[in-house]
Amino acid sequence: MANVQSILDQKGSTVYSIRPEDVLSHALLKLTEHKIGALLVLDEQGTIKGILSERDIIRHFSKKLEHLNTASIPVSEVMTTGVTYVKPHQSLEDCLQLMTAGRFRHLPVMDGDKIVGMISIGDVVKSALDERDFQIGELEHYITNAY
Repeated sequence: MANVQSILDQKGSTVYSIRPEDVLSHALLKLTEHKIGALLVLDEQGTIKGILSERDIIRHFSKKLEHLNTASIPVSEVMTTGVTYVKPHQSLEDCLQLMTAGRFRHLPVMDGDKIVGMISIGDVVKSALDERDFQIGELEHYITNAY
């Protein structure tokens, strides 16, 4: 059965981040440049302070339409705090349950106190579908070669 580590083995462990005091325009550039949906918000020591997703940005602007100057808004004003994370050994089912219950799409991966990657709902679904396709192939092989 696939787990978080198997996703990281396939996609890599690159984590894009930003600091709480950086401005939103900088975050938007990073999201666009790397074609990603979320950034971890880390302090100078590398401690997770929050996560900034596209949804956070949309929510912020939907509440404050008069304040659209992204060069003056700090990331700390928009980010989600209290970040949920997973460990490399956790199952895809664990991830899907956390993401569904918490209504978020990105999970940092921690090994002890070290950030070792970040996975998205797309990564989890792709891995689950790949695993299902492999199992179907094995069953078809078993059925056609059993007689």
